[in-house]
Amino acid sequence: MVVRARRVPGVELGAVAVLLSVYALTLAPSVTLWDSGEFLSAMHSLGVPHPPGTPLYILVGNVWGKVLAPVLGFAQSVNLLSAVATATACGLIANLVLRWTRNRAFAFAAAVTAGAMSSVWLSANETEVYSIALFVSILILWCADRASTSGQRRWLLLGAYVTGLGWAVHLTALLSVPAAIYLVAQMRNERLRPQLTTVVLAGLMFCVGASAVLFMLVRAQHDPAVNQGNPSTWSAFADVLMRRQYRPVAPWPRQAPFFLQLGNIFEYADWQVALGLAPDAPPSWLRTPFTVLFGLIGVGGCLTHRAADRRSWRVMTILFVTATVGVVVYLNQKASPSFGFGILPPSAPHEARERDYFYILAFVCWGVWVGIGAVALAGRLNPRRAWMGIAVCVLPIALNWRATNRQAEPHASEARVRGLGILRATPPRGVVLARGDNDTYPLWYLQEVEGVRRDVTVVTIPMLPATWYREELQRRHDLLSRTESVRWVGLDSASRLIRVRAAQLGRPVTEASPLATR
Repeated sequence: MVVRARRVPGVELGAVAVLLSVYALTLAPSVTLWDSGEFLSAMHSLGVPHPPGTPLYILVGNVWGKVLAPVLGFAQSVNLLSAVATATACGLIANLVLRWTRNRAFAFAAAVTAGAMSSVWLSANETEVYSIALFVSILILWCADRASTSGQRRWLLLGAYVTGLGWAVHLTALLSVPAAIYLVAQMRNERLRPQLTTVVLAGLMFCVGASAVLFMLVRAQHDPAVNQGNPSTWSAFADVLMRRQYRPVAPWPRQAPFFLQLGNIFEYADWQVALGLAPDAPPSWLRTPFTVLFGLIGVGGCLTHRAADRRSWRVMTILFVTATVGVVVYLNQKASPSFGFGILPPSAPHEARERDYFYILAFVCWGVWVGIGAVALAGRLNPRRAWMGIAVCVLPIALNWRATNRQAEPHASEARVRGLGILRATPPRGVVLARGDNDTYPLWYLQEVEGVRRDVTVVTIPMLPATWYREELQRRHDLLSRTESVRWVGLDSASRLIRVRAAQLGRPVTEASPLATR
């Protein structure tokens, strides 16, 4: 039987304060590379980013960013939203561990270590949906735990509602659902489980939360500045939700050998606790020994957790398996850009960028067990100084700082400076042909949020195969005819047609060289 610990807010608030301070001190001052510029542009214009659209994140970011913009500016305000969401998620983790183990040091160390993992940290100090998704995922688990221990239906219904909201944030927010279901199945109030009324009410609450996705259908009717997929009809709306633009792959055949896909997680794990010592991808004699050490401590923490409370240990194990093997099976990804060489054929396809952010919840689980293991080990060495294990848990903050500090150059201004350079080099009314995210999204941000060079039209070449995008170029900029926007003629031919039409309109065409970065 689980005995509820006396609530000690200081433990949770202490973890939140430490992590929020760390994230704030390393917070990106402006737009960053990859998806940040797109999300900021979509938030500012109440638009629709790339599928599946993350509508609730856009709505929350719009309100948050515009409230704080007079003080911090829009971009930094939304960056701070990520920091607050991640730190709060870790505060909930501290509360869960405290309830499960009744050990304050375990709770504090687990939360801080989880939040110090580099992939978690790098999503916490920029505009990125995975920070909010982490918060919702942990909140789902927290509600399920409250329902399980109290037997009160209100927590179950709240959890169902939050799960619906999670679907409207990002699918990764739902990774905690299998563990939450296990918790609900352990509810103390036996009468609640078989009740059809409770199941129906939970389903209704889920639908109410999930209804936030309808924002995309409504907003697309007004054709906002960012309107990816243009979900203005029910069929287009379904295409965005199902991510059909990216042609999701089936679980079989595998895009890379299964053992290699699992091995990719170990590569990403090697970046989590000491990335600042060696930020390059291959294993390093400086970084990897710390990974092994913290891996062993995590194993000890897992065993300590199992001895302390079997029920919550099963919950964490389910969560860990779901966030590792489950994600690998479901996503069926190609090998990362830095992985598989010497094993795969030279011509084998690789992912366009590193995807360590998909495994954030797995690294959170590892961090929780490292925190428990470090305190337990210190306690065995000296029962009166178990708290010294916390010193081990804050070590990743120091070891990761150099690689996660977005206040330092070039991270602080790289995306914005590069975007400004491209726009300023473009003649008036020019058309910029962009080849990737990093020479597209910073330009969108500068035009939409900062109002820089709105006379320039950015054409993203890899998006031309999407009919909705060609129609947008025709509708907004007349860079294709109606017939050309509907009929696909291939990438080179479509690019040539845009060049020809731009010349007819007297609009100069330039190209932005892509920036490749991890």
